[in-house]
Amino acid sequence: MGTVISLQEYRQRRRPTAATQRLDRAVAQLDPLVRTHAGRLSPTIERELRAIAEAVASGSTQDAADRAERLIGILEHPAASG
Repeated sequence: MGTVISLQEYRQRRRPTAATQRLDRAVAQLDPLVRTHAGRLSPTIERELRAIAEAVASGSTQDAADRAERLIGILEHPAASG
C-alpha cells in the first residue's frame, strides 16, 4: 500500500530555489496561453510541453524553466494566434 503525501506540506518543508520560482512564474503565464491555443497546438508545441513535464519529473527544474520561458515567447508571438 502506498503513502499519501501532502503536496502543500512538502512545499512548506522545501525551500524554493530560484529555478523553481522561475518555473512557477512561467507555468502561471504558460497555462492561459496553452488554453487559448487548445486544439490548435502544433506537434512541436506539444512536444515541448512534454519535454517540460519530463524535465520536471526528472528534477531538472532549470531546464524546465528555460523551456517554459521559451515556449511563452513562441505562444505570445502574433504568428501563433493563427
